[in-house]
Amino acid sequence: MEIIVADNAGFCFGVKRAIRLAEENVPDSRLVCLGSLIHNQQEMDRLAALGVKTRELKDGSLSKSGDDTILIRSHGVGPAVYSALEKEGWRILDATCPYVHNAQKLAEKANAGGYQVIILGDKDHAEVQGLLAWTDNKAIVVKSWQELQNAGLPDKVAVLAQTTEKEEKFAELIKYLEARAAEVQVFQTICKATRDRQKSAAALAGIVDIMLVIGGRHSSNTQKLLDVCRAVNEQSYLVEEAGEINQQWFKNKNKVGITAGASTPEWIIKEVIKKLEENIEKQNESNESVTEVTAETGDTTAAETTTAKTTTAETTTAETKRNDADSGEEQEIPDYEGKLNIRNLQPGDMINGRVVSVTEEGAMVDIGGKSEVILPAAEVSHRHIDPREILAVGQDILVEVIKEDDEGHFILSHKKALLDQSYEKLTDAIENGSVITAPVIEVVKGGLVVDVGIRGFVPASQVERAYVEDLSQFLHQELRMKVLEMDRENNRVVLSQRAVLEGEHQQKKAAAFAEITEGQKRKGIVSRLAKFGAFVDIGGIDGLLHISEMTWGRIEDPAEIVKVGDEIEVVVKKVDREKEKISLSLKALLKSPWDTGIEKFKPNMVVNGKVVRIAPFGAFIELEQGIEGLAHISQISQKRISKVEEVLSVGQQVDVKILEIEPAKKRISLSLKDIVTDLERTDFNTYQRRQDEDAAVTIGDLMKMRSENQRKK
Repeated sequence: MEIIVADNAGFCFGVKRAIRLAEENVPDSRLVCLGSLIHNQQEMDRLAALGVKTRELKDGSLSKSGDDTILIRSHGVGPAVYSALEKEGWRILDATCPYVHNAQKLAEKANAGGYQVIILGDKDHAEVQGLLAWTDNKAIVVKSWQELQNAGLPDKVAVLAQTTEKEEKFAELIKYLEARAAEVQVFQTICKATRDRQKSAAALAGIVDIMLVIGGRHSSNTQKLLDVCRAVNEQSYLVEEAGEINQQWFKNKNKVGITAGASTPEWIIKEVIKKLEENIEKQNESNESVTEVTAETGDTTAAETTTAKTTTAETTTAETKRNDADSGEEQEIPDYEGKLNIRNLQPGDMINGRVVSVTEEGAMVDIGGKSEVILPAAEVSHRHIDPREILAVGQDILVEVIKEDDEGHFILSHKKALLDQSYEKLTDAIENGSVITAPVIEVVKGGLVVDVGIRGFVPASQVERAYVEDLSQFLHQELRMKVLEMDRENNRVVLSQRAVLEGEHQQKKAAAFAEITEGQKRKGIVSRLAKFGAFVDIGGIDGLLHISEMTWGRIEDPAEIVKVGDEIEVVVKKVDREKEKISLSLKALLKSPWDTGIEKFKPNMVVNGKVVRIAPFGAFIELEQGIEGLAHISQISQKRISKVEEVLSVGQQVDVKILEIEPAKKRISLSLKDIVTDLERTDFNTYQRRQDEDAAVTIGDLMKMRSENQRKK
């Protein structure tokens, strides 16, 4: 009897990660799992023996009762559960499968966008209940498209599936919805590992006499796996452990196929295989006894038959062990020191090897068994680099077998071997909000490519806090980033340095607001200019230096006083903590012209000034930098005018007479028309005096006198 184990059997990535988190944390904390961690009682019993307790929510909450850490299982939970646990003071260890977490966010976003969310799955399953909670319990859960036949559908529909659902059922539901809704948004949330497991199981079931599906009876993905196998091979049976094997199933069977659900640990798979191998050995022993008896009679047919069966069993045992290694995602990695039988290598095997030579074309790797295997340059790294930059002779590396070429040589990949480690690191970074550091390896349209174990993408908008015109300056630089999105199925990772910089900026801003007060003198750096002023970084926070606070005089452009990069000292004029705004002043550090230069001006003086601003009620005229006076519209002309612009314009130089000075109010009243009146009065007095002196005065004389008087003034 030949035993064949399907590819992708056993723990999936999410379950494996949840188990690891439980095992790593139970020794150091009082760990409680929120609900059964996986649908496999034998594995739960093993975890319980390690100290992992299991509890359920009661009335939407869970009191601590001396425990301090709670583990969210891979199925995930809704937002209300997180809030309830945080309120009780639990330390939360979130083992939600990244694929489930992605589905939750998609459901939440679609619901917020006004879509009617439809979920294909089992409404009683923990994963689906969690998805439903992320839509405010507004989603519709169905097991097939038929359940929607009598339901009225809105124009906008979003559809997703439980991660363990069958692709065929999901495709049928999509087809039904697209024929009836105006807009259908489809989210492909079926886990790739689930698809691969079901496809490999179906393929194996089609070539064996009997198929065993190992897993918990309450496991959704195991039940679906059984359905897939039975659709191809009616002789498919579900067993939770080796003790459930019925020997009658294998009567007259030559080939046995084995697969396992995502919640089935490797040790149970091995127990089932061991049980089958023991039965094979017992059968062989029985056959040998029969052979001895028949040999006495001279009949060699039975002996020959038994020998053939025994050989088949021995070969199958080796084949079984090899397939068993394929089935576990976290299989024991053979060491290069020499126990590896290279003939048993299969694509997907992970091996420790040692580099024996390296060139620009690739490397030769010793993987034991007196074998040196090819590692092409393209499989050394996802970066386009010379292998000699990262590999050296004698270096120990992890590699994955990817194929066997036409000449029988195995081809290895170093970059694929590191994928699981890279994704695990990225998953931890998402969950913990931690910062990862990676170099920029390429500048592409719309952003940067970074090396995070795989090719990660940083959009241009996520590189810096402000827009960056030229991204080439970041090539080969190390960036500090947070992971925004991760899609393992499509090898897509989106990261952001801006998120890190914004977080640091907010911390600096909070620290600055905590100790800043009005009236403080602060040193700062001019960070940018605007028409209305300059923004100055005064230690983690930008304050506005308005153009009116730069100098006592009037200026048209802030660049007349400061430029970007200048270090200046300013006074904090106003702090608005609620709006997070700070007003700064530069002129507050300068002496006011009203304190130093006002003495030179007296009432009745005629001075020259510049029109700097026109208002409906008059014109502001600068007598010198920082000192302005107002010429009211009634003091501008002896003629009645309706607009100041009829006589004056901004920038015009004019003579004005000082009517009144109020230093305390920084106010000066000016007049243009009084100058004319004074000149005319002087002319008349001169004319009168000449008349009294009987002097003949001509019109020409009067004009000459007026000119002289003007010049004297």
